[in-house]
Amino acid sequence: MIHHVFEVFQQHKRDQTVIVVDDPYQMTSQYTGVSRTKVAQIAKSVRDTGTVPPLHFPGNRYQPTAIPIAAEERIRDFVYERHREGAVCNATHIGGLLKNEFSLDIHQRTIQRHLQRMGFCWSRTKNKTRSLKESDKVRQQRHDYLDEIRTNRHLPIDERSHLVYLDESFLHHHHGSQLSWFSDGDFVERAVGKGRRWCFIHALMEEQLVDHAFFIFEAKKSKGDYHQQFDFDMSQNWFQTQLIPNLPPRCLIILDRCTFHMVGRDSTVATQMRKAELQGWLSQHGVAWEEKWLRARLVEEIENRRNKQPMVEVIAEQHGHRVLFLPVHHPELNPIELVWATIKNHCASVFSNTTSFQAQRKHLEDALRDHIIPEYCAKIFEHVHMKEEKYWETDLAFDDELEIDSGNLSVQI
Repeated sequence: MIHHVFEVFQQHKRDQTVIVVDDPYQMTSQYTGVSRTKVAQIAKSVRDTGTVPPLHFPGNRYQPTAIPIAAEERIRDFVYERHREGAVCNATHIGGLLKNEFSLDIHQRTIQRHLQRMGFCWSRTKNKTRSLKESDKVRQQRHDYLDEIRTNRHLPIDERSHLVYLDESFLHHHHGSQLSWFSDGDFVERAVGKGRRWCFIHALMEEQLVDHAFFIFEAKKSKGDYHQQFDFDMSQNWFQTQLIPNLPPRCLIILDRCTFHMVGRDSTVATQMRKAELQGWLSQHGVAWEEKWLRARLVEEIENRRNKQPMVEVIAEQHGHRVLFLPVHHPELNPIELVWATIKNHCASVFSNTTSFQAQRKHLEDALRDHIIPEYCAKIFEHVHMKEEKYWETDLAFDDELEIDSGNLSVQI
């Protein structure tokens, strides 16, 4: 854009053009190469909100999640509420919920794909009307998780494991609050873009954050999901050197199912191996195979025999701890998610255009020290406990009412 403006002015100099500004929108468009409509939209946004609207690139380059994680819990509750009322629930209903409660106008197909990722399927009810239903796999996964938590909670105190929740998150340099008190004509001018990004990981217990477990670094990439900034080696190094040494005896370590947490003791990826390599792996492990076997059979044999136990489980067990994985798409069951919200809100409230990238990190660390105190930790643990009990009761009630009809047909949404 800068070079384009330079070329326009250079051409004016050669032509000795006298510039008369009758239409500032058109003149800005001419100099920047941006359409007049876009210029008008930006000018209106600055007048109305005091900020330049974020850039929108065509297509879906980085696959952003249109539906925020915070909305998933409400979606799941909404589906349950409608089913308890004897009403069906489809993507149109979910779209109305997102529009009314979150001010989001999401395309119906996007909603359907997100519901599938959450573990819902499109199936028939008793009277053949199609509706959303949570998959049995996700319900069972959640129920098993809650059963483990409840069993530990009901043990005598001297036998109970300490709950330790861990998670990763991020903070942008320009993360600032969007609301303030304004008079007519007043506005806050903010920098364009989100800026550089801090990525960090921490662990939380019922009384406090785990001492010396905070790890933070600058993201190498400014685009894409922040999970791409973490990898197996980084995660395992933190787990072994900063988490495990700072835990009390007998802990139940709870974490989500992201890829680098689930890397097994044998991390062989059979689908990426050549046929000769597959045969060699089987021979090395004493498994008889035949020349006539196709590649698919070789892959299947390896997958059935390789040790898939996650390394985090192996390491934890070596130190007298256990690992428990959260059910998929259930961040509301991890209290450290509320910690992230609290510290990011603090950083947003103190941010100004003069806040440096390093100062934003200091704001983050100050919030962890000053806001995440024992009283706060007790409150968020109680908050999550209430959600756990609600899910437990709902799952049992649904299971009692569920009648499996062999004629029912589940189809993809």
